[in-house]
Amino acid sequence: MFEKFKESLGINSFHYQIPSHGNKIPYTLGGITLISLTILFISGFILTQFYNPAVSDANRSILYIKNDVYLGWFIRGIHYWAVQTLTVTVSLHLIRVFMTAAYKKPREFTWLSGVLLLSLIGGFIFTGTVLKWDQEGYEALQHNLWVMGKFGIFGKLFSDDFSKVNILGRLYTVHISILPFLSILLLMVHLFLIKIHGISPVILEGDGRMVDFTSHIRKLIKYGIFTLLVVSVLAIVIEPPLGGEPVEGVEATKPPWMFLWLYSLENIWVYFLIVAPNVILLMLFLLPFIDRGSSIKLQERKVAITVFIIILLTMVGLIINGMITSAGHHME
Repeated sequence: MFEKFKESLGINSFHYQIPSHGNKIPYTLGGITLISLTILFISGFILTQFYNPAVSDANRSILYIKNDVYLGWFIRGIHYWAVQTLTVTVSLHLIRVFMTAAYKKPREFTWLSGVLLLSLIGGFIFTGTVLKWDQEGYEALQHNLWVMGKFGIFGKLFSDDFSKVNILGRLYTVHISILPFLSILLLMVHLFLIKIHGISPVILEGDGRMVDFTSHIRKLIKYGIFTLLVVSVLAIVIEPPLGGEPVEGVEATKPPWMFLWLYSLENIWVYFLIVAPNVILLMLFLLPFIDRGSSIKLQERKVAITVFIIILLTMVGLIINGMITSAGHHME
């Protein structure tokens, strides 16, 4: 009976062979990122039941969640720390994919769908920051409005005068519906391409063993439980930051740490707010079509590896610089 049930649900389709290195931690980072995203979706759905995107009530509704909703502080903490976990794991996943040359033929579109997912994660973090509607959220929105204003009619969608609905409410819609829809769609494409092309090979000599894919799922379940445990402990121990309602016309805060590299560049030249993210995304998009060599060995990819390490160290340095730099006003 149970076997017939498994057959009807298609569970037996998970019984296929994958290389044994697929169960090693570097090759499970994408799955751990997916787990963090799932935690975010579930906790975010709960938070939407109590959040009010009106400018006059947004900040107070978060205080209500934190102070009055049963376990609201805990759910908010899980949501916040899952974002931090996801940012770390997706960054490590990107590094692993690059180092193992998993962006090369035939996995170019797997890479491109991953880059698009990375940009959507950035959108989630930005809109989530604004939705707090404290000083940090207000200033994040002002930066976005300044950037969009430089695109003329193309940026009008993000302007205050595009709709009678306040922009905070529109960003809330983007955060809870448009971004999740696009993320799920891209995830389906990404996972489909991984299934078609298989797990990327190792750059060193592997043992050649094959294991059942269900062992990979069991690994991810264990990592998922561990991730949830870590996020839960952090939610209990460290309360996510929340300032009071914003004061207009000042710039006194810094962005979340994952955007500090851009903040440091803004201190040098404010138009880096426009230039830098687009240059980074363009480089990531073009990578599979620039580095077209068939070799995945590190010693045969010295130029690409060197450039990548320089960019990575530069971004880490910019983040550290952003941490020690005083906040200041730069926008015109």
